[in-house]
Amino acid sequence: MQALKAVHTTLAALLGAVVMASGAPAQTWSDPWRDAEIAELAGALAEAWTHGLDPARYPDPQDLRTMAPGPERDRTARAAWLQLAGDLVFGQVDPRRLNPDWSAPRRETDLLTKYAEARERGAIAETLDALAPSHADYQALRRELIRRTVSPTAPVLVPEGPRLRRGDSGARVDALRARLHQLGLMERPGSAGAAFDARMETALMRFQARHNLAADGVLGADTLAELNAGNGRRVDQLRANLERWRWLPADLGERHIRVNIADYRLEAWANGRPERVHQAQIGARWTSTPVFSEDMRIVEINPWWYTPMSLGAPWLQRFRTNPASAYANGYHLVDLDTGQRVDAYSADWNNRRYRVIQQPGPNNAMGQVKFLFPNVHNIYIHDTPHQRRFLNTQRDDSAGCVRVREPVALAIWVLEAEGWSAADVHAAFDSGQTRRVRLQNRIPVHILYFTAVSDRLGQVRYVHDVYRRDAALVRALDGDLPPLPAAPSVPEEIDENAAGSAQVN
Repeated sequence: MQALKAVHTTLAALLGAVVMASGAPAQTWSDPWRDAEIAELAGALAEAWTHGLDPARYPDPQDLRTMAPGPERDRTARAAWLQLAGDLVFGQVDPRRLNPDWSAPRRETDLLTKYAEARERGAIAETLDALAPSHADYQALRRELIRRTVSPTAPVLVPEGPRLRRGDSGARVDALRARLHQLGLMERPGSAGAAFDARMETALMRFQARHNLAADGVLGADTLAELNAGNGRRVDQLRANLERWRWLPADLGERHIRVNIADYRLEAWANGRPERVHQAQIGARWTSTPVFSEDMRIVEINPWWYTPMSLGAPWLQRFRTNPASAYANGYHLVDLDTGQRVDAYSADWNNRRYRVIQQPGPNNAMGQVKFLFPNVHNIYIHDTPHQRRFLNTQRDDSAGCVRVREPVALAIWVLEAEGWSAADVHAAFDSGQTRRVRLQNRIPVHILYFTAVSDRLGQVRYVHDVYRRDAALVRALDGDLPPLPAAPSVPEEIDENAAGSAQVN
């Protein structure tokens, strides 16, 4: 796919070398471009900005319209169509430039064939439009981009300054109240000099929750940045997220799971709509959850936790200093050389190497269930004993994996395709025994990152850029491209049996 994009400038020569079969229609892809086709192409180029694409990447539409018919116009039109087509299919920026560990599949499209179809059908603009992502979310972002570009609205700016909270007053509080009123979060703008009261605090908390900020009702730096986000920043945010959609495959799967990292949200999709929505906890900034796609293959009910050495070190120390406490929390000591459990009271700490594992139970770090989709990142979806953290709006505190709320309900959704009833699933959980279910009907899992999302009504909601990825993508879209990383070393096959044993929490 990437190779196709890299050779856009040489495709004209390749096309010219192909010999047409006999019986070709009157209008073929190798015929000179007609004026009507040029007009269609110019119109499509003029609307490239509505996809968040940089118009400077393509010939000026008006210059193209005024070019005299001939080989030069044909070459220019051919190259422009292929350039725009490639950007709509694959994206303007290679995601590996920004995320070296990128491993999500991308769309597969033969641009030469699409070009031939466009010319032979005389459907230049229609074919280009069909190459853009058809997802409803992409179309919602595109409509929002058009609206913000055509009818921009300037925000009421809240001046920089110290944190504001209930009880404060002054010019900055007045500006904050006016901004919340402008956003429709307060019915009345209030009077000058009025104090930051309970209604204002509630309105600010609603704003924070909508943007996935800590909903504490206090105006801090992150909240101020979101409140003061002007039209230019929102346009850039839309451009970045339109590009992210172009990085994804056209078909996410008839039955699939989407996790939007930035939105702390997991959705289980079937028949073109989300059937279940779950809150999620994601990796902290220093252990950020990567973007990738893999097929879910295993559901493990009442799992053991095989701690990675980094996370198990504190419990190794606990076994040395207070074995009773470790045992009380369901932990066991395993000899790394023999794989056998060891009595911590008689362990040979000088000559043997040990690892900590945790038995199923209420304190298990993975909770009651883990959903495995073997991947090079060793990232999975699982339950957690830290249920109170789901009360937080910002939930970026895991070691990389995705923790899911109401995991039993998600397991019921996953296993119903395997012929399990809800009663069967509950019985497996209630047994307390570890049950490893290999799925006959694998479910695509897409771990994504979107900071602008559409709701059920097609309205766009902007969420906090928790990993601060938007700015780098916008710079890349504007031409500041980081170099491509070296090809990563990927194992030929991932061991399903070992999957999930190294990375949790």
